[in-house]
Amino acid sequence: MQKATQVNQEYTLLPVPTEVLEEVRIDAFSTVQFSVARGKLIIEPIDAEQNMVCIGSCCLCPGRFTCEGVSR
Repeated sequence: MQKATQVNQEYTLLPVPTEVLEEVRIDAFSTVQFSVARGKLIIEPIDAEQNMVCIGSCCLCPGRFTCEGVSR
């Protein structure tokens, strides 16, 4: 996993039409990542756990069981 630079983040509920998500193969159980480029919000599914960005909070992380950096 990669380490994120920002730990304290605020979240906003953003409604997205289901048909748009289905078109890019994102469902309610998909792990996604967000980025911004040229003033556009990019939401994309993460195919492999090694591409997930760590925010430092392991409690709710979908990769917490396979993460090498987790102290158990």
